[in-house]
Amino acid sequence: MFSKTFMLLQNEGYLMQGCFKSALSDLREAPSAQPGPFYAAFFNYAIRLERLLKILLLLDKWHRERKFLTDGELRKKGHNVKKLYEEARTLFPQYAVAWKDAYEPDKINRDLLNFLAGFANGSRYYNLDALAGASPQHAEDPIHCWQRLLYLVYEKDFPGAEPIVTSPDAPEDSMSNSDLAGHHVIIAAASRHMCCRLVQLLVPLQELLIAISQEIRQDDFQIGGDDTAPSIPADMNEFLDFVCGEKATILECEDWPY
Repeated sequence: MFSKTFMLLQNEGYLMQGCFKSALSDLREAPSAQPGPFYAAFFNYAIRLERLLKILLLLDKWHRERKFLTDGELRKKGHNVKKLYEEARTLFPQYAVAWKDAYEPDKINRDLLNFLAGFANGSRYYNLDALAGASPQHAEDPIHCWQRLLYLVYEKDFPGAEPIVTSPDAPEDSMSNSDLAGHHVIIAAASRHMCCRLVQLLVPLQELLIAISQEIRQDDFQIGGDDTAPSIPADMNEFLDFVCGEKATILECEDWPY
């Protein structure tokens, strides 16, 4: 029979996998600049990235001390995924995982992490806060922030990108029909390339997850011998089976990320 820690981490892994895949699928197939798929995408992605990073920190302590972070310690970590990402990065030398040049976020990916941190930390309540007349901690509509990021991705990543003449966050009633049509085209063209960037953020975390999981499996053997039941799922990285380094798979494979 599997231990409680095994079952809880397995369930969390399935939740992580489902939310990431849903986010990337919604974003990859977004047909236009309609906000619904984008809200769903960055809601699912931001929340799951936060929890993946916390899983890495939990597993690190399990390996070092054979106990997990306490509820209080975990709560103190907060929701800022940029800070959590930086904290997870400090674990790479401890597990002999090289931080490759390709892992280093460029300006757009740093802005993307900032956006996800802001969303997870409060701007996900932007619409309700605005309706309630609350003093906004995050004064800008996250959809506008997201669309500006997609414009940057279009300019940087989309082959043969045309010069941009529309504004990513101008109200629709202030745009001409031609501007609005161009806006939708740009957003749709950039969305699959944004998926590549979101996956790029996960590639090093997958490597770290593999390394920590292997160390814990060795710990289990040392404690209970070869026949001991694993304390965590042996292949935690299988919950990130959609993560790949080949952009062509993300851009062209019809059944990715499933």
